[in-house]
Amino acid sequence: MAIGLIAIVSCSGAVVSSDPTTPTTAGSATVTTASHASTTSTTPDSTTTTLPIAALGLVTPTGVPVAILRSLPVGYVVLTPLIRKGEAIGKTTVVIDPGHGGAIDTGAVAPTGMPEKTLNLKVAEAVADALEDRGIATVLTRTADYASPLSVRAQLADALDAELMVSIHHNAPSPGPSPVPGIEVFIQNGSSSSRRLGGLLWQRAMAALDVFDVDWVAEDDAGVMTVLNSRGDDAYGIIRHPETPTAMVELGYISNRAEAELFQDPTYLVAAAGGIAQAIQDFLNSDNEGSGFIEGRVFDPQPGVGKDVCTDPELGR
Repeated sequence: MAIGLIAIVSCSGAVVSSDPTTPTTAGSATVTTASHASTTSTTPDSTTTTLPIAALGLVTPTGVPVAILRSLPVGYVVLTPLIRKGEAIGKTTVVIDPGHGGAIDTGAVAPTGMPEKTLNLKVAEAVADALEDRGIATVLTRTADYASPLSVRAQLADALDAELMVSIHHNAPSPGPSPVPGIEVFIQNGSSSSRRLGGLLWQRAMAALDVFDVDWVAEDDAGVMTVLNSRGDDAYGIIRHPETPTAMVELGYISNRAEAELFQDPTYLVAAAGGIAQAIQDFLNSDNEGSGFIEGRVFDPQPGVGKDVCTDPELGR
């Protein structure tokens, strides 16, 4: 069903208003709801618009999914930037977060020249496709190259009442050589659901990537762990902010040339995405605990992207 977008709350806190007198047409912002309940309101030009009562998110005219903060008589107030391509969103099952994004927050850069933000997005899109092939409703926190605060990404998962979120990354700098992939999974402190999700992600990702004949590198304590800062909180914002059970996976080292070259091979995308998708399916459909659990670390990372450097994508045409 179509609606008229009236107000948008940007990631920097500014309110951007679209033209409330523009009639809603096919191909405009669309909404999928958790139920079929809806209400009808009239825009200032007397255009009748059907507004779903139970809507949790919507897709803007440019295909940018956003979380709904509150309803207005003629539209919604939404938080940007939040993304999943090509479809409207309501209650979903899985949120996949491609780490980093934008001109400033590139993540690590491979010896081949590929920035981590690009690789993370490629893997995330492949995971989303694999999950949807399994009939599991999936949303990405971004599908393009722009910066988005971790708190905004977390709010998407919480707003959509997702059962889990996985944040995808590739690590740096390179540690010492290893006979096996140096996959690390970071989990929420005190969350049994996050712990189980992390164990399954590590187990399935290790099995998927260990088939490649690569000169791997790894930390001595690679595995599934909590990472706390010096204040005793979860160190990484994408772990700390959401109420949704969340795990962050580092799929090897983009700083290691041997792995960076593998990461550019399409067979890597298939393997990595398949492993992650299977782990998520295991989490949803079984009580399996996974493996790879180790003692946690204490670490104070650099601050992530803040509201002063985030960039909202174009929301309307």
